[in-house]
Amino acid sequence: MGRFFRAVRLPFLCLLCLAIAAIACLYPVFGVEQKETESERAGILRVWQIDSFEGGRGSRALFLNSVARIYENKSNMFVLITTHTPESAANAVAEGQLPDVISYGPGLEFIADIARPLPGYTFDAGKLGGETFAYPWCRGSYFLLTGEGDFSDVTPQNTVFSIGRGASVTVAAAVEGYAGTYAAEPSVQAYVDLIGGKYRYMIGTQRDVWRLRTRAYTFSARPLTAFSDLFQYVSVCAEDGGQYSAALEFVEVLLSKEVQESVTSIGMLSIDYTIYTGDEIFMAAERESPRSTVSAFLTLSARRELEQLAEETLNGDKSSAKKLKNCLL
Repeated sequence: MGRFFRAVRLPFLCLLCLAIAAIACLYPVFGVEQKETESERAGILRVWQIDSFEGGRGSRALFLNSVARIYENKSNMFVLITTHTPESAANAVAEGQLPDVISYGPGLEFIADIARPLPGYTFDAGKLGGETFAYPWCRGSYFLLTGEGDFSDVTPQNTVFSIGRGASVTVAAAVEGYAGTYAAEPSVQAYVDLIGGKYRYMIGTQRDVWRLRTRAYTFSARPLTAFSDLFQYVSVCAEDGGQYSAALEFVEVLLSKEVQESVTSIGMLSIDYTIYTGDEIFMAAERESPRSTVSAFLTLSARRELEQLAEETLNGDKSSAKKLKNCLL
């Protein structure tokens, strides 16, 4: 046995040396290939998400993360999703930081200065100078809700406005044709008072629909279709040619049928596709698009003016009603 090991030791050592030499020669090749692959994926697409109004359910930022994974599988870019408040986004832009893509609602006037054209898309509220710079990737709706009514006896005495973050419930009610002095309460208090019987009706948003469902409350809801500003827009801000093209490709994925059909997961609506089945409330909301809205680039001062005009309209001021109508698209 000893003679056998001595006999095969020298050939084995020779083969081992040859194997080590081969690996040493091939390692630089494999290393270059790995670096080249990493380089190909080194591009970063920066996407900002701003919740300027209450959504439906779940997180729009997490939804965009899922879209990012779809996009990354089709491109050579990594996507970095950053969540901002309207204030932090404005501060970042003022400091010279710009995203490649930004998702937001009306009222962020600084976006008009950084948005770039979206060729192939048309949406009147997203236009500047006749060209589209913003397009909605999902939308909400205003609703009249009740636990026991038939919508035939709505009065200022039995109805409360649910005032959620970023929602213009007063404007929606005024444009819909309601009149009178209505109670207005923060959203949580409003739905608690509706459930408790203090009010028979509540005017709120899609977020209120999901709140009531979470509470297992039996209710009916009718969409208000005269006005809505509950649009989540997407704009491209990239200036570099390659980044701009990549940003447009991300928008294309976001607005694709595959992705749009999944916005039901966050309780929102699509403007291009019918996506709800078996959900009468949201099916009713998607059957008729809002007849009027505001610019995607609405300023905060203009929003405050709209709210004031809406209050005056509800109280019977015909001049304000006319001005309010003229402010809408």
